[in-house]
Amino acid sequence: MVDFPVSPDFLKPVSLTSSLVFLMHLLLLQPGEPNSEVKVVGPEYPILALVGEEVELPCHLWPQLDAQHMEIRWFRSHTSDVVHLYQEQQELPGRQMEAFRNRTKLVKDYIAYGSVILQLHSVVPSDEGTYGCRFLSNNFSGEALWELEVAGLGSDPHLSLEGFKEGGIQLRLRSSGWYPKPKAQWRDHQGQCLPPEFEAIVWDAQGLFSLETSVVVREGAFSNVSLSIQNLLLNQKKEFVVQIADVFSPGASPWKGAFVGALAALLAVLAGLALGVLQQRRRCQEKLKKEAEKREGKLTAELEKLQKELDWRRAEGQAECFILASHPPGEGIQAASNSTTTLNA
Repeated sequence: MVDFPVSPDFLKPVSLTSSLVFLMHLLLLQPGEPNSEVKVVGPEYPILALVGEEVELPCHLWPQLDAQHMEIRWFRSHTSDVVHLYQEQQELPGRQMEAFRNRTKLVKDYIAYGSVILQLHSVVPSDEGTYGCRFLSNNFSGEALWELEVAGLGSDPHLSLEGFKEGGIQLRLRSSGWYPKPKAQWRDHQGQCLPPEFEAIVWDAQGLFSLETSVVVREGAFSNVSLSIQNLLLNQKKEFVVQIADVFSPGASPWKGAFVGALAALLAVLAGLALGVLQQRRRCQEKLKKEAEKREGKLTAELEKLQKELDWRRAEGQAECFILASHPPGEGIQAASNSTTTLNA
């Protein structure tokens, strides 16, 4: 007999069909050949991953078997193209392809039940293609293959108005980060397709597509003009609407001349106002300059007056110093005493 570990999932209610399938597997297993009916099961349908995101690649054994001591290998089209390798109960990053270094993580929480998941981080367009996982032991070898598809929705576009061309208005749009190649379509306000005047889709260094397209909107197609960029793999699109007024159409219009005249008059008024503001500013600057010169003159006169007073006081001080220097101190006292005696007599 073969012992199968019981997981929490087996404790949940299951359908009668699933139970019958499991019992059939048990009956088909023969003593001495425990792995004769074991299969490796991968994703049933292609897996879709977004550029820059993370994707999970699940793989498990059916019926459940302990795979802790097995070799588990994820690979590209050939088993020699190693994406991730688990061997002898350890992971071997040195055996990986260079493109997958530091981008994979093995989730082995349920490896004892034969179920594992490989996480692939930072998906790039070159990751697209065939993948497989292989379980290998002394008496069992099996693998499963599936497809990984990669998609990128792209960035918001940059829209510019190029000007008048060929009797209409030329609009140009640029957007990047698309994968696979996007499909662009211009439409007028009635939903009718507008043929692009120019369109280029280039492949950049990251493996993504950049789109540049332009259209000439002629009179009669103005008002709302829309552009949709679609990712056919995701079945999603980005749509943008541009409002174009009649007045900007280069074609003849019954009131275009009046508008142009009014616009010219408005520009003339604005120019006159600007000139008036400049003249007023110039007058204010001249007035401020005169006031500053007047204040500077007053300040100069005050400084000259102070300087004269300072020179006079300095001259007085020098004269007193000269008198004191000419008469010794004792002589001056004696003269004062004599004067006093004379007054007393």
